[in-house]
Amino acid sequence: MTTPTPAATTQRVAAVVGFLVFVELTSGFIQGYYLPLFGSIAAHLGVSDADITWFNTVQTLAAAVCVPILSRLGDIFGHRLMLRIGIVLVLAGTLLTAFAPNLPVMLAARLLIGPLAVWLPLEIGIVHSRVQGQSGRRAVGMLVSALTIGAVLGAIIGGFVGVALPIVPALLVPSAVVLACVIIVFTVVPESTMRTLSKIDWVGFALLAVGMLAILFGLRSAQGTGFGNLTTIVTLIVAAAVVIGFILWELRVESPAINVRVVASRALWPVYATSFLFGMSLFGTQTVMTTFYAADPDTVGYGFALSSGVIGLLTAASALVAAVGAALFAGIAAKTTMRGVLMLGVGLAAIANVLLAVGHDSFPVVIGTVVISGFGGGLLLGALPALVAELSPASETGIATGLYNTLKTLGGSVAGAVFAVVLSAFALPGTLASSVGGYVTVWLICAAAFALAFLLLMIVRVRGAQTTAVHTVAADVA
Repeated sequence: MTTPTPAATTQRVAAVVGFLVFVELTSGFIQGYYLPLFGSIAAHLGVSDADITWFNTVQTLAAAVCVPILSRLGDIFGHRLMLRIGIVLVLAGTLLTAFAPNLPVMLAARLLIGPLAVWLPLEIGIVHSRVQGQSGRRAVGMLVSALTIGAVLGAIIGGFVGVALPIVPALLVPSAVVLACVIIVFTVVPESTMRTLSKIDWVGFALLAVGMLAILFGLRSAQGTGFGNLTTIVTLIVAAAVVIGFILWELRVESPAINVRVVASRALWPVYATSFLFGMSLFGTQTVMTTFYAADPDTVGYGFALSSGVIGLLTAASALVAAVGAALFAGIAAKTTMRGVLMLGVGLAAIANVLLAVGHDSFPVVIGTVVISGFGGGLLLGALPALVAELSPASETGIATGLYNTLKTLGGSVAGAVFAVVLSAFALPGTLASSVGGYVTVWLICAAAFALAFLLLMIVRVRGAQTTAVHTVAADVA
């Protein structure tokens, strides 16, 4: 039997990464594609704008539950196996979305699309089992860039297709793209080589799922009624109790769903905390920036009265700059270390938010912040999951990167609720709009969050090689 040469092995790994890049491009495409179609979907189903907000909420809730579970099962049974299951579920969800006759069926379809969020952690598990170091970082950067570019393409194509086709054929487009991914993952993507020999912690998974659902429901309630509402308070208290119970259970069980001691190690907890703080700005300010851009300065004293088309271009520009940052982070990390590239990312993001707070009246300044924050965010999007994978035990790459994804989403949910309360507190008398003070407060909160992340990253110990990093985690846990 002929032993593969290093060049042949490198070519096979590059081919695998290339196929996974297409899969992740599809993931981004699906996330962006439906956004311009919300109005058409609501009209097709005969539901209100308020009802259609559950279109995204249900998928977020499903992702919060399935990402930790499927990523952990990937560590146990194989990341490709779970990726296959996740892709088949998403294919079923996109088909059901196209043919859903009413809102309940549509929401059931969105539940099936929830595993879309676990594709990236599972892909990182597949890649990380075959290549580490600088090559592994570049591969992760390519996956994240593909995700970001895919979201832009999805939003653009979704807008055009929604105008050109009836709603059912338009909703079938994602199914065709996902079907191509099914063929790829079932034929040419290899299985990961690392396994964790542990039992399935069903109690831990159940507690985690209940806790995440309670947190997200409580935060959604807070967005509409504030944190003083009784339903919000009770839900968040229940969530806190469940999370505490989950942690206590994980500390005593032999094969935990999430290794709390590793997560809380000095090497990893600042990185996870940074992921949460980054998510606050990444997801929490999306609506804030849209309403600010669209505000009429002649009416409320701020904003630029931009059309939805121009706002879409700004959003696309920010995403494309982020894709560049994600693609370049590995090269920057080679010169500055992974901690250095992360500190650069949060530093740029903090500067951008400060500039918004003091220079929001100037459109050139705002454009500058789009570029600065986009590039800084791209560095974080690429470097955070790559570093989490490097610092985690090799047999726990899936759950480690899945937890990063969950914390990033949770940070966005917390910020969304807090920012809604902030903007309500600064509401202009007799209008539904906030004063500019509300927006400035949001940007300063984001700047403070990134400043805190900068300080946290100063204590991260990164030595370069994966094995050394894992030994660092093991030493911290011991």
